[in-house]
Amino acid sequence: MILEFQRYGRNKETTVDSSYISGGEYRRKFDSIIDNAAVSRILYSKAKEMLLHRSGTLFEDMYWFDGASGAVLASVLDETAEEQIGYTTAVARAIDGVVNLIAMHTHPNSMPPSIADFNSAFRHKYAVSIVICHDGSVYIYASAQEVPEYLYKLYVENFLRIGYTDKEAQLAALDKIKQSYDIDYCEVR
Repeated sequence: MILEFQRYGRNKETTVDSSYISGGEYRRKFDSIIDNAAVSRILYSKAKEMLLHRSGTLFEDMYWFDGASGAVLASVLDETAEEQIGYTTAVARAIDGVVNLIAMHTHPNSMPPSIADFNSAFRHKYAVSIVICHDGSVYIYASAQEVPEYLYKLYVENFLRIGYTDKEAQLAALDKIKQSYDIDYCEVR
């Protein structure tokens, strides 16, 4: 039933290029995220799985992994609210107290991590956080402190007002916040 709903009215802007994500260039992005080759292979495999599952939709998928072994600790693959992930009690229990936790989720509109993503990474103490975008871009990010969402929104609005695109404004806002807050991110090339 959910798959039928997802496929109805396919969104061309969020359709994944399956040839690209199956290719070597995309695969190598995951090799540069983590030094453990076995974990890197698992991350790549699950990234492909999530992107193909959500291609053409605005729904997100998310996995949480043990960073040492690559074992899947929890997942949300049936979200029915667009552009968000709900943390269930089962997910919270599965990741509570885990060290070296890796979180990876999709961004259908191919935007960089949001301030909500950074704050979630901080609250849950993720060792590595990854956003995989439907356009093939991959971002890694980390946060060692909470960032006020209103500040992020203010910066984004200011950059939009002077002519930046949505993506440019979000990236510029993150760069501005990095100057005063203990966050970091980069696009994996």
